[in-house]
Amino acid sequence: MSNDQRYLPILGYGEKMIEPVTPRSGFGDPTFPRTYAEARDRVKKQISDLRRVVDTIPEEKRMKEVIVTVRLNHKFLAKSYTPNTLFREFNIENVGSRRWLYPEEGTETIQYSKMHFVKSTIQNLSRIEHYLDRSETSLTESFRKDVQKIEEISLLTPEEIVVGFDDDWTNGKVEMVLHPFDEEMDAAIEKFKRILLANGVEEDSLRIKSYNGGPTFISANMNRQALQAINDFNPLRTTHPLRINAFPEMRTISIVPNAPHPAPGKFRSRIKVGMFDGGVDETNPLLINHVNVNEVINTPPIPEGIAHGTAVAGCILYGPLNSYNQGSTVQQPMVSVESFRVLPLHNPMDFELYEAIDIIEDVVPSRDDIQVYNLSFGPSGPILDDDISRFTYVLDQLAWNYRKLFVVAVGNDGNLPSPYNRIQSPSDLVNGLGVGAFSYDYSTGEIIRASYSCVGQGREGCKVKPDFTAFGGDENRPIHLISLNHGHKHLSMGTSFAAPIIAGMAGEILGRCDRFNPLVARALLIHSATNPNGVCHEFGYGYIDQNVDQILNCTDKHVTLVYSSSIMPTHFAKLPIPFPLNARDAGMVDISYTIAVLSKANPLHVEDYTESAIEDTFYPHDQKHRYTRNGQTVVKHEIEDASEIEALLAQGWQKSTLPASRSTNSYQTEQARRGELKWDTVVHRWDRMRSTSLRNPFIVLHGLGRNSGSDRMDYAVIVTISAPRYQGSLYEDILSEYRALEPIQMRTVNEILVPIQ
Repeated sequence: MSNDQRYLPILGYGEKMIEPVTPRSGFGDPTFPRTYAEARDRVKKQISDLRRVVDTIPEEKRMKEVIVTVRLNHKFLAKSYTPNTLFREFNIENVGSRRWLYPEEGTETIQYSKMHFVKSTIQNLSRIEHYLDRSETSLTESFRKDVQKIEEISLLTPEEIVVGFDDDWTNGKVEMVLHPFDEEMDAAIEKFKRILLANGVEEDSLRIKSYNGGPTFISANMNRQALQAINDFNPLRTTHPLRINAFPEMRTISIVPNAPHPAPGKFRSRIKVGMFDGGVDETNPLLINHVNVNEVINTPPIPEGIAHGTAVAGCILYGPLNSYNQGSTVQQPMVSVESFRVLPLHNPMDFELYEAIDIIEDVVPSRDDIQVYNLSFGPSGPILDDDISRFTYVLDQLAWNYRKLFVVAVGNDGNLPSPYNRIQSPSDLVNGLGVGAFSYDYSTGEIIRASYSCVGQGREGCKVKPDFTAFGGDENRPIHLISLNHGHKHLSMGTSFAAPIIAGMAGEILGRCDRFNPLVARALLIHSATNPNGVCHEFGYGYIDQNVDQILNCTDKHVTLVYSSSIMPTHFAKLPIPFPLNARDAGMVDISYTIAVLSKANPLHVEDYTESAIEDTFYPHDQKHRYTRNGQTVVKHEIEDASEIEALLAQGWQKSTLPASRSTNSYQTEQARRGELKWDTVVHRWDRMRSTSLRNPFIVLHGLGRNSGSDRMDYAVIVTISAPRYQGSLYEDILSEYRALEPIQMRTVNEILVPIQ
């Protein structure tokens, strides 16, 4: 067997090499758009106007405290610029935030900024007015700066509350979100209900779910009259339509009588993948022994639900059945399925799926034996930037609290015009995988996005969506699925079947490598995606057409390693990249890395939905440093340029603390961070450089926290070094030189499978 054919497991224990590192100085305040005197006069007038407007709000549409928007100038997006001194001084509570687009004064430029939702009494608003009459010298610097950051203080307009409705919308399911009101929350809900009921909303259509310290989600069957009646209800944050298609249509192309035979013997995998769907046909020969049915709802199943769930379960177990012909035998599944039928619901009008979400919230915490769950159903209709659905928030919260991985289909409306072709909730979750579908060009065989597969971008915290695509089929080359007609295959297409392929792979990765957690599996799958054109809104990070063995394998010239650790906000960590010192003649070298972070999500701050993220900087050569003076910068090699460096230092040049970085400056404005996806929970980078440019390369990670988030954040980093011209075995030389690394230990098939009595 040649070296390239040897099975070389990817390398683990990269976290043993992690070192602390000294941070550099940060970024100063931006230039304020107005002097304090100008800002003071502007804010005073706005508060005076605001108080008059608040006085006109009817008692039935407000609470003792009112929700006010404090809209900041676009230069002050970062968490550190939140006007907390102003809020504290006047006992104003910050209860959320979201994006705000506005025309910059005196120009036609539309600026991207943020509005904070704050809760205040009329008396406290009056106190601010009086306080602003004080002399400038008597005020603290932090207070003066807070006033200078403000662009506008006002109420939400009806157009900002009611979003996503077409002009011809007359009635339908609607989801509404109320701001948190603590002990007054029940009273706020009651006031809101009275308005709804008085305007034709049936009480039995109402669904209400409150989260402690968080938003309250309310759904109902609504008409246009009720919608207009609530658009100025002060505690209301947002309202959007719900377009539900609980079972994505199985676009049947044909049913063919050539299903493969089950694997011989009676064995079942120890590795469990959870599935929330419409149930399964547990009598199907291909599912017997491999699916366990959990009773969580007592409604009678319906045929289309069983057909959908059976096909999804088959994809988890076997992937597409396209390679199996009549008379062939499937391979023994490396996972088993735990099926939770959550559809249909008790109330046929419960289109918003609140009952299904309730079941998911109950099941996930109770099942320590399941790490991965698949969801191939949900609301239809594109996600909205200014709104988080309850479904998305629940999955992100469960993923954070219980360290689970949710794999979600992105939806099948990709062939609609923009923006209706955008991904659908809950695939916009930031702590899981949103999976699209690819197919093959009929004439060239090239991998292409399946036309129906919804596209990105995602929301803040996960702008790259879908995360990647898997095979979902199309009319020309459909995906082959398990059919309700035993002995037959169901030929169809859909993201519903691409997602469970990935869920099965994630489960297998976790089961075969007992040191890995769901975050590592998520990072590995994203890292393994192929996209020749880089990151895009159709494929995300690419497509996956590999099996698990290929993902977990290295070659002599192509080495992948895993780091799994945690970091606190504001802290830094140095991750050495193993590259042998004798590799200077290796020619061109490709280095790629993927970082995945598990972040607490905050549904009150839609614009800052992720509480934490990681900023990364790549340093390729530890002997090349930057030297700066008066805004000038040069890079010099410590040994080769020693005499020049001595002269520079004598002239007052300053040497950088860390070597010269290959990536962009890590300390940028908040807007630049957003542009480069710095607050996303996934980072993917790649670079190609000469081996002579590499010496003890490393990545520095910087933990970022916002919205008072101070939780330790878990992260996984996958690094691949590829050097086709390396003389010898890069794999063996890395193991020899970096003794902390070890090949991952994988369970054998016999360890995974257990006999069934």
